[in-house]
Amino acid sequence: MKNKIFLLLTCLFFALNASSQVIISEESSIQDALNKYVTLNKQQSTIKAWRIQVVTTNDRREMEAAIVKLGHKYPALKYHWKHASPYYQLKVGAYEEKADLQNMLITLKRDFPSAIPVMDNMEKSELVN
Repeated sequence: MKNKIFLLLTCLFFALNASSQVIISEESSIQDALNKYVTLNKQQSTIKAWRIQVVTTNDRREMEAAIVKLGHKYPALKYHWKHASPYYQLKVGAYEEKADLQNMLITLKRDFPSAIPVMDNMEKSELVN
């Protein structure tokens, strides 16, 4: 048994200390495609990501009242509203993954029971902040 352990440790030692060099050569068409992808990605300023839709209503006054309530209860939250006829939509947050918004959604549902997660187009810079 000791001989097997010694042999295993010896092999492991030599495997870890063996110096080898891996050379990767790629075709120029692959590198060109990668460069094109990076360039196009840098040019695109918007991304699909998640927000929490706090209110959807066809009454502008109701949406404005929700903005006031949101400002009093959650002053640090940045909000966005949009009129997609006939509805006014009030949204908060910018989350790359749906799982990231769950804690805030639970908190907001106390004051806004109809709050739901929605996909939205947003500036990439919003996700960084």
